[in-house]
Amino acid sequence: MSAASTAPSSPEVAQQFSDLDIASTVTTPAVTRPSSPAPPALPESPLSSGKHKIAVIGSGSWGSALAKIAAENAWKRKDDFHSEVRMWVREKIVNGKPLTHVINRTHLNSRYLPDITLPKNLVAVPHLKDVVKDATLIIFVVPHQFLHTVLSELSRPGVLTPGARAISAIKGVEVNGTDIQTFASLIEAKVGTPCSALSGANIALEVAMGQFCETTIGCPTHNDSLLWSAVFDAPSFRVRTVEDVNGVSLGGALKNVVALAAGFVDGLGLGGNTKAAILRIGLKEMTEFCLEFFEGSQAETFSNESAGIADLITTCYGGRNRKCAEEFVKSGQSFEHIERKLLNGQKLQGTATAEEVNNFLVARKRAHAYPLFEKVYKIAFEGMSPKQLVVGL
Repeated sequence: MSAASTAPSSPEVAQQFSDLDIASTVTTPAVTRPSSPAPPALPESPLSSGKHKIAVIGSGSWGSALAKIAAENAWKRKDDFHSEVRMWVREKIVNGKPLTHVINRTHLNSRYLPDITLPKNLVAVPHLKDVVKDATLIIFVVPHQFLHTVLSELSRPGVLTPGARAISAIKGVEVNGTDIQTFASLIEAKVGTPCSALSGANIALEVAMGQFCETTIGCPTHNDSLLWSAVFDAPSFRVRTVEDVNGVSLGGALKNVVALAAGFVDGLGLGGNTKAAILRIGLKEMTEFCLEFFEGSQAETFSNESAGIADLITTCYGGRNRKCAEEFVKSGQSFEHIERKLLNGQKLQGTATAEEVNNFLVARKRAHAYPLFEKVYKIAFEGMSPKQLVVGL
């Protein structure tokens, strides 16, 4: 069992990227390299300390990976952040002991990120109100099935710090009849905090291991961009910000529907040509859906950013939705059974999003305009043969 250091240690691969230089065979006079520019000043904290305080709501593999990065950055920038970062853990008994105790003693989340050492300044806390106490920056990364319960507790008077800001790393959408919301907009509406969105080609374990990747953060204002870049940007986790909260949110949600289609392709034993076609059609439907139903969204978010095309590629070749969809075709078992068998307590998000999106499109009488989304829904929920996936596309 690995032991945590007193200060969060950057992974070796991150150090490789931060030290990267290009060697030259030409002999030149020695020069003094200019020092790296100081990071930009952050917007003022509402706390009397003048520092921001980070809280993480969620502790699955993705939540733990993001919490690890946030805690490491908070430790490095002690003038800007309180060094302690609290993470909400829904208490479970693991090997006879509460999971929060296990995490805080061993600095390992043995349930979701075994063998990944977490920073000592990341503290697992079982009670939600204690996690967000005095927090000015709140990271939401719970399964969307639990979000309403969380928001109900956070919306009580005195629970949240006035002036706090939020970010959603939750994949999915909320549908009520002909109305549709991203989880970022739902959070903002329920608790009154400005809410950004984070999404990208980010497999949780690879992020936690320090393998190089990019992510996209959609922000409502420039100040939010400064704050969330400071929380998450790292040598091996590069942040790009865009002023398109809806686009980033929808990219993270809809790519899971396309990943189910990719998994169907794999389960059928079809080749790269078919899978490439599914990705192209899927990206087209993702983009058109967002532009049609979310005013102000930008097509470039899907074509140029990690939250769009890069995340779609990663999810359609790896990730839980592709994996479970392949098993669905090969085994003939239900998605509920496959989820229990393969996901170690985590939730399958693509099926829920496919159902929500289909319900919305049917209510708007627009299902015919998104044939791939419609096929995925019918295969997952109405017994359509997976072989029908490519018919008529």
